[in-house]
Amino acid sequence: ICGVLSQITAAHLPYWDGSVKCMQSMYFIKPPRFQGQAWHQDEIFIPTRDRSLIGAWIAVDDATIENGCLYVIPGSHRNGYLYPQRAHENPDEFDFAPESYGFDESVEVPVEVRAGALVFFNGYLLHRSYKNRSDQPRRVLVNHYCNAWSLLPWGIQEGERPATADRRAIVPVSGTDPYAWKGFEPTKDEIWIRNCKAADEMKEEAH
Repeated sequence: ICGVLSQITAAHLPYWDGSVKCMQSMYFIKPPRFQGQAWHQDEIFIPTRDRSLIGAWIAVDDATIENGCLYVIPGSHRNGYLYPQRAHENPDEFDFAPESYGFDESVEVPVEVRAGALVFFNGYLLHRSYKNRSDQPRRVLVNHYCNAWSLLPWGIQEGERPATADRRAIVPVSGTDPYAWKGFEPTKDEIWIRNCKAADEMKEEAH
C-alpha cells in the first residue's frame, strides 16, 4: 500500500518527494437493511492544502450491488471543485449525512470488487453507496492519507488560523515527516454508530 501511495498521493503536483502521512482509519460495518451514504467527497470532511487526500478502501467482504458497493462519478476529482451539500430526502436509502449535489448523477458506475481488493481514490471523487439489500454484512476498512508536506487544517481550534492550522494526530507512512518538530497529537479512540434509519429502528426494537 505504501509503495503505491508514494507514487500517486500528490502526483498532480509539479514536485513531490513521495512522502505520505495517514490521519484516519475507519472500519465500516454495514449490516443487512442498513442504509448507505449519499453523494459526498471525502475532502469536505478531511481538508488538505493541496488536494492530496487519498482513500484506501479495502474490501473485507465481496462488495456487490446487492450489499451496497461503492458508486463513483468517474473523473469528478479532476476539476478540484467541492460541490455544495444539502439534506437529502431519502432516509430509506441513505444515512443522515448530507448529500453533495449539482452534477450529472446519470454517469455513476458501480465498483464491485472481491474480498481483499484495494481501491484507491482521491478526496475530490464523488462517491456514494446504497442500502445493503443482502442478508450478510458488508465490511470495509478505509484508511485516509495525504501528502506529508500538506498541512492538515482538520477541525480548526480556537485561536488557530486556517492558513497555519495543522492536526498532528497522524502516522508517517512513507518518506519524511517535514513537521516532525511539531510533535504529535493524541489519537481518539472512538466507536461511532452509523446514524441512519435502520440504527434508530434497532434502538426502538431494543426498548
